[in-house]
Formats: sequence, structure tokens, C-alpha cells
Amino acid sequence: MNARKLISTAIVIGAGFAATKATSVIWRAVTGHEPPTDYDDDGQVSIPEVVIFAAVSAAAASLVKAYATKGAKRLTAARPRD
Repeated sequence: MNARKLISTAIVIGAGFAATKATSVIWRAVTGHEPPTDYDDDGQVSIPEVVIFAAVSAAAASLVKAYATKGAKRLTAARPRD
């Protein structure tokens, strides 16, 4: 694997991590409680809330991945030598 692919992968992973954290922070600010991430919640989280959170976080992840991939490709593009 060459250095460009490693750099691109690192950028996309970092952006994904940041998007996950940002989604959680925004969820807490809007709803006033933690995002629904536990599998054993004892019925405290409603199904619509889980579906909405899943849709929002998936949309954020897709957008961030697309823009991070595009930016990483541009950043690591081969430069013509003079």
C-alpha cells in the first residue's frame, strides 16, 4: 500500500470519528439526553427515537465520508513536476 492510500484512509477515519462525536454532542444538545447506543436499555428509549438517531447519524457519516474522501484525493493528488 502506498503512502497516498494510507493518508487518505487516515483522513477518512479521522473525519468519521469527528462526525460520530459531533452527532452525539448535537443529539445531547437537542434532546437533553444521551444518544441511544446501548443494546440493553430496559425500555427507556423509544423506537422512533432510535430510528431518528440512526437516520441522522447515517446521513452525517455518509456526508462526511464523501467530503473527506474527495478532500483526501485532492490533497494527495500527484503534483506535476517542473
